[in-house]
Amino acid sequence: MITSMTGFGRASGALSARFFVAVTAKSVNHRFLETSVRLPEYMWELEPVLRALASETFSRGKLDVSVRVQRTQQPEYSVRINQQIAGVVIPQLRAIAEELGLGASFSGSDLLRVPDLLQVEAVESEVRDEEREALVALTREAFTNVAAMRKREGDALRTDIAARITMIRDLQERLASHRGEIRGEILASYQQRVAEIAAAAGVEVSADRIAQEVVLMVEKGDIAEELTRLSHHVEQANAAIAGREPAGKKLDFLSQEMLREINTMGSKSRAASIRGVVVELKTEVERIREQVQNVE
Repeated sequence: MITSMTGFGRASGALSARFFVAVTAKSVNHRFLETSVRLPEYMWELEPVLRALASETFSRGKLDVSVRVQRTQQPEYSVRINQQIAGVVIPQLRAIAEELGLGASFSGSDLLRVPDLLQVEAVESEVRDEEREALVALTREAFTNVAAMRKREGDALRTDIAARITMIRDLQERLASHRGEIRGEILASYQQRVAEIAAAAGVEVSADRIAQEVVLMVEKGDIAEELTRLSHHVEQANAAIAGREPAGKKLDFLSQEMLREINTMGSKSRAASIRGVVVELKTEVERIREQVQNVE
């Protein structure tokens, strides 16, 4: 199955009478699944829940999840007077006022000017079960939208990769048709080389012995095994893109193995026609490798 790792999704709605939430999720390429979750401090307890949901939905990609919360109901507040500050500052202010003949009385507005004397904090109650369930539902909806976008892009990637695999198979058949030419080229090269070495050494080598050695070298230079392995890798790649499991890692491995076989075949012949086919093969496989970097 071909699914892209690039996607975006958004979902919003009310968790309760207290909160309205917008969940945004976006993903990009990554070797593994890496999830980043941003939540308001009073909802940090929900981070493991959202991470688990991401693991259930995706297998690869760098996923950023942002939860923006808007209060639709004012929270309760805790009002506290800092007695330590009051016990130190107020007597000093009273003494200064008496010394300057300003009187010893203070209004409420005067006292509010004292930094940190009055502490007002919102009382954050725990997230309720129904709010937790509502947030999970919204996050799941955002993930569904991300997955849908990844699938659409994945369909385009599959079309491109399948076309390149078809091209590789055609080029492979062209290379197989040159197998006899490669063997003939190797045969002539080794016969000439053996004759040159024998002449340089001043020895005579029997024709039968030369034939035996040349046959061995020709067999080593044959590309039959590489063609067979390349064909096997191509079939596995086709099965991967047609299967139901994520195919990104497998296709990346198969493309590396295909390049290995193609390079080996290229090293066994100097003929321009054959090297041209090898270059075309390498180009198609490299393009597949580039594409599968974004495949889940």
